[in-house]
Amino acid sequence: MSDPREKKIAFEKHIRFSESSLWELQRCYYDKVGIDAWINVIPFYITSNPFIATAYAQITTKFIRDWIEKNPEARKHSFYIVEFGAGPGRFGYYTIKAICELLHAAKMSDVLVCYVMTDCTRKNVEYYKSHPALQSYIDKGLVDFAVYDLDSKLPINLLKKNISLSPGTLFNPLIIFGNYMLDSITHDLFSCQDGKLNELLLNFSTDENNLIENIPTDLSRVTVDYFAQEIEKKVYYDDKNIDSILELYKDTFQNTSFSIPIGAIRVLDYLKSFSGDKLLLITTDKGYTHLESLDYLSPSISFHEYGCFSMMLNFHAIARYCKNSGGDYFFQTPRPGIKSAVFCCGFKLEDFTSLGLAVNEWIEEFSPVDYFNLHRQMSDMLNTCNLEAILSHLSLSHWCPNFFLKASKKIIDLLASADSESIEFLSHNMAKLASNYYFMPKSECVLFEIGVFFHAIKKYAEALEYYGKAKPFVGEQFGFFYNTGLCLYHVGKKKEALLNFKNAFRISPDSKETQKWIEYLEETISDK
Repeated sequence: MSDPREKKIAFEKHIRFSESSLWELQRCYYDKVGIDAWINVIPFYITSNPFIATAYAQITTKFIRDWIEKNPEARKHSFYIVEFGAGPGRFGYYTIKAICELLHAAKMSDVLVCYVMTDCTRKNVEYYKSHPALQSYIDKGLVDFAVYDLDSKLPINLLKKNISLSPGTLFNPLIIFGNYMLDSITHDLFSCQDGKLNELLLNFSTDENNLIENIPTDLSRVTVDYFAQEIEKKVYYDDKNIDSILELYKDTFQNTSFSIPIGAIRVLDYLKSFSGDKLLLITTDKGYTHLESLDYLSPSISFHEYGCFSMMLNFHAIARYCKNSGGDYFFQTPRPGIKSAVFCCGFKLEDFTSLGLAVNEWIEEFSPVDYFNLHRQMSDMLNTCNLEAILSHLSLSHWCPNFFLKASKKIIDLLASADSESIEFLSHNMAKLASNYYFMPKSECVLFEIGVFFHAIKKYAEALEYYGKAKPFVGEQFGFFYNTGLCLYHVGKKKEALLNFKNAFRISPDSKETQKWIEYLEETISDK
């Protein structure tokens, strides 16, 4: 926390927000920390869980089916799906997995898809490329990667296929996912007061000791001052589709401040030109969707303590831009929390029946924010939940490892009084949980906890199978060797059990239980 007595230094004065050096500083932050930004620092579960991935996969596969029905030649060409800012990669893994499963179920496995995970930092991309969960998809050409800066206006170069997405490589519409990304690329700020439209120019200041060569080292200590300057001409961006949005806001609002997500609009405009001006965007973010929600706002930039910043996303401006360009959009009805939306350019949503039904089902009827609100409540109430409620939420979550890890201790406690149907239901679906495991450093291993579950219900062979799968991720830990030793003993493999107990004792020589097991097994084996 900064000292209020510290001298404040303005390191940028009267600057348009989109031209600020802060955007480059943010990219440098992500490049510096790489995947470490996502390890117990930046919260990302809300847009990186199996439920939201299934929602996007459902919408995507329905769109592909509709598009092929209207354009049979499309089946001969790849559908490229580009994820902006793939972060730790977990959402991308869940989504391509769900897309493949849905295409298989629809007897469309022959449809060519390529999921492109992008990030502005090469460190993250290198992490994805070597991740064990993605290897089978990479080998089949279903997943590719690109280092991509959304503000760059450069082609997307695929590292595996060694091609660039361009009019020559894109026959079908480009499909884009952008979760918690469009709020973090360039914006401009404006205000409307008494019928006047103003641009907001910014002064950025911070403590003198927070500057090195006029660059702030801690963005959370940056303060902002806003200066309104009237825009008298109707042309600001020299783009009628964007300038008409400013004119609409000027005519609508009496007293408010708002942003124009110019980075998001420009990247969409640039990329849709690669695919015959046809593009589908699905996004979930914090922000404002409806015109009335933009009234009576104050300017706000959120500087986060972990080294970056973000904006509330003006979904409405993106929607108007798509409409002005002959496209379409769909918003969920207003509700608290994050917002999910679908945008398209070059076609109307109403022209695609299956797509429209999927959008209504997964964005409106029970959306990612509905799931997350319920998930958060369930997580907070785990100690008072019965087993049936926990199992229902696991099923709703599409067998989310994150929730199982939170609930695993409670599940084990409830097994003693559980009915056989509940135990069988859990046992049957453990493979789904395991298939959703996406390793990240310093995180718990769901494979090990699945082993604990089977261990608790005395299915020792199954427990050993999952303990074995967990070993590459948990390493040489006391609990691994001790639990493995117990299960090996119960399946009659006493020599192997003894070896594991000795390894456990080597790690924790104060464990009297382990010592007793070693003595017992040595005596039992020697008697033979």
